[in-house]
Amino acid sequence: MTISHHEIKPGSMPPNASISRKLREFYDAVQEEGIPDRFLDLLEKLEEAERNTNSVKVK
Repeated sequence: MTISHHEIKPGSMPPNASISRKLREFYDAVQEEGIPDRFLDLLEKLEEAERNTNSVKVK
């Protein structure tokens, strides 16, 4: 089903504007969330493993 520009009432938002607004709200909410400690621990272990691998390659 296609909606023409004539079917949208003046002053109402087009369907894509509503979707865009909701996606932006969701994105903003996700951005505000903190990074879980467990994930930070895993990143730290990965960085340590990479440092150890690089130091072994240099020798």
